[in-house]
Amino acid sequence: NKGMKGDDWLGILIIVGIIFIAISGGIKNPGGGGLLSSQNSNNTTQTQSNIAYKIQETQYKVDDLKKQVQAEEDKKNNSEYYGLINLNFVTTSDNPAQEYVSIQANYNVTHPIIMTGWTLKSVMTGVSVKIPKGTYLYFSGTANYEETIYLSSGEIIYLITGVSPNGTSFKTNKCSGYLGQFQTFIPYLYQTCPIPRNEDLSSIPKTRINDDCLDYIDRFPSCRIQTEPLPINWSYECTNFISNKINYNSCVNTHKNDQDFYGKEWRVYLKYTESIWKRTRDEIVLYDNLGKIVDT
Repeated sequence: NKGMKGDDWLGILIIVGIIFIAISGGIKNPGGGGLLSSQNSNNTTQTQSNIAYKIQETQYKVDDLKKQVQAEEDKKNNSEYYGLINLNFVTTSDNPAQEYVSIQANYNVTHPIIMTGWTLKSVMTGVSVKIPKGTYLYFSGTANYEETIYLSSGEIIYLITGVSPNGTSFKTNKCSGYLGQFQTFIPYLYQTCPIPRNEDLSSIPKTRINDDCLDYIDRFPSCRIQTEPLPINWSYECTNFISNKINYNSCVNTHKNDQDFYGKEWRVYLKYTESIWKRTRDEIVLYDNLGKIVDT
């Protein structure tokens, strides 16, 4: 056993030897024949059966002792985050964009835990990857600053093998559903953006000419931008709102200070062009930044 030392094994062997001698000591065959010999034979058989049972029972105790010793060794190797951060599941695929590992902070986590720099390693293949940095507040169409990733209570990292559809790793927010209109994200991005009709419409004059336009906004779905031409008889203020206010970046600017703005998910990309995890019978270990085991 990898966790056992030589002195541990020697101690166990001595215990087994003493127990065996104690059980078997003093058993002698008195010899002779006839009925006495038959009785002795039966007694010997029964005694041997008892010895076999005792040996088996002793082996169970030895195995249990080995487990206890291994558990103590594991405690030395386990991270301080053991039991706080869990590997939920692994979804394998031939397509790296659809292959990911789910890592979640338990709900009893009391402070944010740094995840950037932690390592995942396959026991079977030796493949090893580090959790990279990500963008806390993502904006589309611009360069985004990447920073250290933290997990707070209940938060999840989806560590995706492939390349990000929007070019970076990012934390989800109440506007992220817009990103899924023209790009495919695995896992799916929830469509829970603020509804356009609930936004500030004060810039649109409440005139008859805007009635149709305002009705259009009332019916407009969440997490979608306008892609069809708008009627030319609608006012500039109303068409400008549809074109420039109903989109991801505008949503972020409007709601980034909301208390419930940020989601509970990180989408983190390793940028591999091929899948990296074994499809079956693999074992993946998560290590913290000190190289100690967090979960398997």
